[in-house]
Amino acid sequence: MSDRIAEQVLQAACRRFDAAEVFEEAGETVSVRFEDSRLKEIRTQQRRGVGLRVIGEGRIGFASTTDLREPQRLVEQAGASAAFGDEARFEMPGRPAEVPHVATCDGAMEDVSAEQMVEMGREGLEMSRRANEDYLFACHLTRAAHRQRVLNTAGLDFAYESSRMSASVEVEEVRDDGLLQVYEYRTWSRPFDSVSDLTRTALEKARDAAAVAPTRLEAMPMVFTPKALGNLWYPIETALNGKLVHKGSSVLRGRIDEQVLDPRITITDNPTIDWAPGSCPLDDEGVVARRRPLFEAGVLRTYLADLQTAGLLGIDPTGHGFRSYSSRPSPSSTNTVVEPGDTSFDEMLAGMKRGLVIEHTLGSGQSNILAGEFSVNVALGFLVEGGEVQGRVKDCMVAGNVYEILGQVEAIGSERQWFGSTWAPPIMVGGLKLAARG
Repeated sequence: MSDRIAEQVLQAACRRFDAAEVFEEAGETVSVRFEDSRLKEIRTQQRRGVGLRVIGEGRIGFASTTDLREPQRLVEQAGASAAFGDEARFEMPGRPAEVPHVATCDGAMEDVSAEQMVEMGREGLEMSRRANEDYLFACHLTRAAHRQRVLNTAGLDFAYESSRMSASVEVEEVRDDGLLQVYEYRTWSRPFDSVSDLTRTALEKARDAAAVAPTRLEAMPMVFTPKALGNLWYPIETALNGKLVHKGSSVLRGRIDEQVLDPRITITDNPTIDWAPGSCPLDDEGVVARRRPLFEAGVLRTYLADLQTAGLLGIDPTGHGFRSYSSRPSPSSTNTVVEPGDTSFDEMLAGMKRGLVIEHTLGSGQSNILAGEFSVNVALGFLVEGGEVQGRVKDCMVAGNVYEILGQVEAIGSERQWFGSTWAPPIMVGGLKLAARG
C-alpha cells in the first residue's frame, strides 16, 4: 500500500463527520487443489479494499470499495448510509499506550511457490496410492499474506502483517457398504513443507475404519476429539456473541459469574499466542488484544464484544471486533484455548466398556443452536468395547444440549491438539444417545 488512499479518505471524512475510521486491507492467496486423485486447480487471488465507518449526528454510516480512484465518492456513500444508521454507542479508540508483540507473519511464507505446493500434494497422493489403489485422494493447500491498517480521527494509525498456510487432506473410498471419508486439516502462520503427516494420519484412520461395527439405539459414553469438539463449542460461541446477548436471544444473557459448565472446564480466548491462526496485536477496530477468560472452572466470565456491542451492553470493549474491508465489525473469537485435564486418550478408551469415539461429523441438523442444542450425523466414529476399537459406525446420529453435556463431563484429555484456531484436548461425556438406522 504505497499510496495514501487511506489518509485521503480520512481527511475527506473529517471535513464532514464528527468521527471517522478507515480500514484498509490487501492480500494475496495462492492455492493448489487435488481432487479425485489428480491435480485440479492452481489459483492466485489478490484483493485490496477500503472500508469507511463514520459517525454523523450520532448515527453510524458505512461504505466500502475496491475502486480507490475516488475517495470522495466513498465518503458520500458512507454519509448516505449514516442517515439511516444505528445510533452510535461508542467512541473511536485513540493510539494505545502499548501494543503487545505477537508473531503473526513469517517472511518465509512468500518463498513457498505453487510448484512446491503441487509437489506436497503429489507426495500425499503417492502415499495414498501405495496404501490402497482404490482410495480417491483430495488435498487443498493455500498460503496467504495479508496486511491491514486501521486509522481514525482519534489519532489511531496502526498496521500489521499476517501470514497463513493451510492444508486439508481427504481419503475417500466408495465401498459396497457406503462411502468412507476421512480428512485431516492444519493451519498455521508459519510455512510447512509437507502434508505427509496429515496423509499418514488419514490413512491410519481409514485402515481402522475398514471394519463396520454393528450399532443400535442406546446411550453410551462418547469421546469428542478436538476435531469434533466444534459441534459442542459452536452453540456456546454463538451464545457468547454480545450482539445476541443484547438482543436477548442468548441463553447466557445475565449469567456472568454463574456456574454454566463443569468445574473442570476452563476456556480462554487468547490472541497473543505466537504464530497461532487467530493471533493479532489489535482487533480490527484498534482495541488491544488480550488473553481473556471465557469460562473459569466452568464459571462464565465475559462475552465477546466489538465497540458498538460493548456500548450497548454497558461493558468495556473486549477486543473482539473483526471484519473485512467490505463489512462492519462484528464480535468474533480469536484462538479458543481449552485447558487440559489429567486423563490420556488411551486411558479414556481403556476405561470404556462400550462407547464411541467421534472423529468428525456432518452438519448441525435442525437443532436449535441458540438454545445450545445440536443434532449431527457421525461422519467418522469408532465403536469401542472392552477398551478396544471394534470398527467404525455408520448411519448414526448423536444429539443433545451442550450445556447439559458439558455440565457433567466424565474426563478431559491430558494432551491438546490444534484444529483450526482451537487448541483443545479430547473430552469424554456421558449420557448421550446414539441413534442408529437399521
